[in-house]
Amino acid sequence: MMRFIYTTICCLAFQIAMINVAQATTVQDLLQQNKLQIKAWIAPSSENIDGTLNALNMIGSEFAPRQQVDLYIQVKTDRWFAAGTYISPFSVDNSLVLQRNKLANNYAQRENGITWSIQEWQLTLYPQLSGEYIVPAIPVSVSIASAPGEKVTGHLLTTPLSFNVALPDARLSQDVNWVTAPELTFSQVWNIEPDSELKVGDAITRTVTIAGRDTSIMQLPDFAPFQSDRVQSYRDKGNARDSEDRDGFYASKTIMHTYIIQKNGQLDLPVLNLLWWNTATQTLQPLILPGGQWLVQHTPASFVRAYQMWILSYLIIGGLVIYTGQRLWRQYQHAQLPYWLMFMVNVYRQQWSLCTRDLYNQHYKCSGNRLLRQSGSRGSCHADPLSQQQGTQLYNGNTQNSSNAQDNRKGRVIAAWSEWQYSARARWKSHSIKQQKLFLVLWLAIRRK
Repeated sequence: MMRFIYTTICCLAFQIAMINVAQATTVQDLLQQNKLQIKAWIAPSSENIDGTLNALNMIGSEFAPRQQVDLYIQVKTDRWFAAGTYISPFSVDNSLVLQRNKLANNYAQRENGITWSIQEWQLTLYPQLSGEYIVPAIPVSVSIASAPGEKVTGHLLTTPLSFNVALPDARLSQDVNWVTAPELTFSQVWNIEPDSELKVGDAITRTVTIAGRDTSIMQLPDFAPFQSDRVQSYRDKGNARDSEDRDGFYASKTIMHTYIIQKNGQLDLPVLNLLWWNTATQTLQPLILPGGQWLVQHTPASFVRAYQMWILSYLIIGGLVIYTGQRLWRQYQHAQLPYWLMFMVNVYRQQWSLCTRDLYNQHYKCSGNRLLRQSGSRGSCHADPLSQQQGTQLYNGNTQNSSNAQDNRKGRVIAAWSEWQYSARARWKSHSIKQQKLFLVLWLAIRRK
């Protein structure tokens, strides 16, 4: 009897439940009957050192610019889902909105004796500026199985949310590179170690890697290649990747710069600076990658390319100098040089007899007197046989008296010098420089009237 009564009560309860579900023909009916619920909230994107969550899951909480803000949307029903939920696109001013999970997290939860089927979505927001942000009501499409072979589809709206963003440190500005994340690494690799010797034409590749947790590749900064007349800079195609693991979202970015050396000397590539706002410790940490120095040497080809104009100029000037020297030497051998230049060359070559001849000729040209001194005068000239022979060939004539006292004085000076020179030739062999100076002085004395 008791079994019959229990069976009857269960059948009546099932029929009543089926009648109520059958009456729920829209999503709004399921919401009113509390058989469908939707909830949205903002959760912290990082944990404290002790493993507890930051108190950022309350509306109106404060974040830092570029910090990851996690938005969760949860849909649950005491029936079951006939299809997956769909979140309509939405936007938040001055913020990046990313749906990085392509599928919802499906699980079941029992509350107060009722088993709920749950689909939970996680979206990430990256606010860029300080201020208050409003997350609008987001449309969510659902499909609920109301009865065997039947389903109810429709759209739900989440509750609008808000949160605040404030700059945590005055050094974080738009003019510097900085990242907000709980974990961040900043490293580099050179294909040629610094302080190595290179040659013009060699290539240096600098590979910079930035990787962080709970951030996006769009939040990681970029570094422009170094520009200089010493190198040609190229930006190689790097690698950027967003991924997800058990600890959350992970982003990594690789930047490759290639430098082709163009000039010799010391090459200095600059340091790279990055500021990191650590959301786990709420501190600002500067990250620095050291630069590099190399000593660059010329190759023969690069030397010619670098100094081709100078080399061409030197070749032209050298050719002209050689050609002019050859012409002058031929003229000197044939006594075709100017008279003063012949005298200078003879002095330089220490041809003293030829120098004396040139003095005689210059004296005759300036004074017209063929004799250095009058015959029978004191201190008559005693020249060596070679000079006397040359003087005889040059002047071959009768002696004449000069009425110009200045010319006689010049003649006496030359005669005295000639007599002194040839009487003490042995003593002056080691004083050729003094002789050159004296000959030049005599030449100037004769030319000056």
